[in-house]
Order: sequence, then structure tokens, then C-alpha cells
Amino acid sequence: MEQEKNKNELSQPIPLEMPSVAGWKEVPLKENTEPLVPIGSFVGNNFDRIFTSSIYYGERQDSPYGRESLEGSLVTTFARKEVAEQLLDADSSLPLGMHIIVYDSYRSLEVQQSLYDQYLNALKKEHSDWTEEQLSTETQKFVSIPSTNPDRPSPHNTGGSIDVAVYKLPDGVESRVTEINNRVAEIGGDTKNAQEVYELEMERIGLIAKHAELLDFGTLWDWGGPEAALNYYEVLAQQRELNPKEQTAKDNRRLLYNVMINAGFEPYADEWWHYNSKKSQMGAKTAGLVTAEYGAAQLSDENRKIEEIRRLHLQGSEILSKLQGDLMDKFGRQPGWFEVAVKAAKEMGDPTVTTLPRAAKIQPPEEKAA
Repeated sequence: MEQEKNKNELSQPIPLEMPSVAGWKEVPLKENTEPLVPIGSFVGNNFDRIFTSSIYYGERQDSPYGRESLEGSLVTTFARKEVAEQLLDADSSLPLGMHIIVYDSYRSLEVQQSLYDQYLNALKKEHSDWTEEQLSTETQKFVSIPSTNPDRPSPHNTGGSIDVAVYKLPDGVESRVTEINNRVAEIGGDTKNAQEVYELEMERIGLIAKHAELLDFGTLWDWGGPEAALNYYEVLAQQRELNPKEQTAKDNRRLLYNVMINAGFEPYADEWWHYNSKKSQMGAKTAGLVTAEYGAAQLSDENRKIEEIRRLHLQGSEILSKLQGDLMDKFGRQPGWFEVAVKAAKEMGDPTVTTLPRAAKIQPPEEKAA
């Protein structure tokens, strides 16, 4: 009975009329200084249970961008602490074998500017008769204007916006990932078992990256067109009968919508993957709140240290996974972390390889088809 109730809760329709974000920049802002925290592998605090794939950094093959081709891109996903906690709640409420994947959260202004310019310039080529205001309005449906105004920060620059989807794992892989999660949580911060945790984390990355199947949401992540609207299939179903693929996309969007809303997030009408904290200006606006608490955020020194370690680790894992032969024969037995890293990298394989579909590049749909 409880299982059926949960299934019904997660299949509730997405409203045909979505709350408007118009005027969100006018919501009064009083920063609450809540910190940015890292999400994903090697970060602890259970936030390592959330799988991330940094599209803008070009972490894996699912990115349409070259490695670090977008200035200011990060391999580590950072978000406000409460946002990270809400993500754990959303993940835990999904059906068995399904999990949240995060593609983006905190975004530097450099990346925001690159994405905005890219979309705007593509629109100019397609619509040479449009005014600057028309071009800007259309662009901002998918990419906010980079803002240095402390009273009007760009949503992703606050760490209070999150881009997510849902993936599922085969039963055997799900069981092993659960075992890893439980063991890592059991060890906690015990430094005596740090090498074991590292090997388990590497195994988990490899298992998910190479076995995850993204649910079909009807468009790729970052698709810039009307089909990306959260309630697109709900509206379409009012006009005609959906085909099986469309019905699946509608159901999957409902699933994601309900787990995110139940976890406390606010939806964004133009993108099925984008959700906002109620403490952000955009989230406060759609939630009907009179004030917001998340202003523009800055990476702390500790955040920057984590980012540097993650970059070096990714580069090192790529190199070690591609080297041929027995590395211990080449370098000699090296007790400690080197041997652990070699073993883990060889077992995991190329960290850029994934079963996840390639994301879309932010650009108008006409440009994509060209």
C-alpha cells in the first residue's frame, strides 16, 4: 500500500499553468552567507552519493564541449549546503535503482558569459530582423545575462540553482553501489581507511559512468527549444494523443518534477532539468515569497583546493587508465597511494567514457539541425 501511495505521489501531473518568473530580479535580497559545498565523488558528508557529470568542463564523453574550452568552467559541482541536502532527499525518494544526476549548479560568470554570447550570436544569424530586445528576451529563456549587480545575481552564480536528470542502474550494479555507499558511510572520516574509501569511490564512479541509463525526457539536457519546456508534453496531451515515446517522456518529467518539488525545490517553466531553491530570487518569485537569501557566491579557499585536487585527479586517472602493461613492473613496487591509484584507475578504465547520452550544446534548435 505504501509503495502504491509513493508511486502515485511521484506521478502527479505537472501543472498546465506554470508559475511565472517575471519580475524575479526585483525580489529583495538579503544574503544569508550559507556556504557553497562540493557535490560528487571524494567530498564526504554523504554528498558523494550524488553522481555528477560536469558538462561545461568536458569531464566525460557526454559533454559537447572540449576540455576546459569554456573559460571558468569547473570539474567539481558546488551548490549551497541546503541545496545539496535537498538533492539527497530527492535522490532517496526515487524508485529503487534510480538516482539523481547533476550536470550543473554553481556557475562562474565567465562560463555564464560564454554561454549567453553563444546563444545570442546564434539567434542573430537566424533572425537578422529581430531587435536587440527580442534577441535578449529569447536568449534569457535558456541563459541568464551574466550579472555583477549584487541585487540581481545570475541564478546559477548563486549556487541556488541546479540542473538535474534521473538515471537508472541494472539490479546487480545497483546492489554493488549500495554496498559501496554503506561501507563509505560506515568508515566516515576514519583516515586509517582512506585508501579503502578511495578505491571504493573509484569503483563507484566506474560502475555508474559505464552502466547508467538516463531516463528519456524527450530532449537532451540543455536543448534550446520549446520542447524543453517542463510541461511541454502535458500541454501536447491536451491537443492530441501522445505516442509511446512522448508518453514516456511525460511520465519521466513528472517523476523528476515530483521528487524535486517534494524535496523543496521550485520548477523553471522553460527547462525540464532546471530547479531553483526557494532562497534564490527566481525560486522565491515562483514560490510567492517576498524576500530571497542567496546572492552571488564565491568559491572559498577550501573550495578552490578541492577543485584543484579534482582536476589533477581526473588528469592522472586518464593517464594511468590508458597506460599499457604492468605498471608495477615499469615503476617497481610503490607502497601506498601510487599503487592504490594505479590499481583503481586500471579497474575503472578511462574516466571520460560513459553510457550517458551526449548533452546538447546551448544553441537555438534551428542551429542544431543545421
